[in-house]
Amino acid sequence: MSRETEKMSSSPQDSNAGAAGGTPGSNQKTLQVWSEPLKPEDQKRLENPSTTPSGPVTISAAVSTIKKEDFGNIAQMPCARGGLLTGIASGATVGGLRFVMRGNVGKAANWAVGFFLLGSAASYEYCQYKRRAERIQMQRTIEVVAEKKREQAKKAEEAKQKREEERKKAEHRWYKFW
Repeated sequence: MSRETEKMSSSPQDSNAGAAGGTPGSNQKTLQVWSEPLKPEDQKRLENPSTTPSGPVTISAAVSTIKKEDFGNIAQMPCARGGLLTGIASGATVGGLRFVMRGNVGKAANWAVGFFLLGSAASYEYCQYKRRAERIQMQRTIEVVAEKKREQAKKAEEAKQKREEERKKAEHRWYKFW
């Protein structure tokens, strides 16, 4: 598919990239815009992401895709920052409350770690869900705009043909020399 990159203004917390050059600044984010509608195989993959053409995904296959560099670039990954901050806040809150209520440091730490993992995963997945929904909505919008452009071009062509016919009729003489 051909892609066009479009920059839109947004709040600084929506930004997922940094500094200068061709990358978005602190108040911009980059959206990928597809100029073609979804192909049927892409649509099926979006509807059922748990399987790939080669079969179901296993945990070992998923773990094998993780690289050491991924941990260094975690701040640039979409939704990772928000997910981690939500996890930290939920873990600290639940762990602190558990410590104050029960007074057992070990159990409070276990609850804090558990809610950190739960809060991080839930926030990350919700953010990814919103991104997928936004991408699908953008694709629908592009399809609607493309359809409207086709309709306008068709109407303009019909109007042009009608004007040409009227011009020919106006030039046609009602009398005839022999």
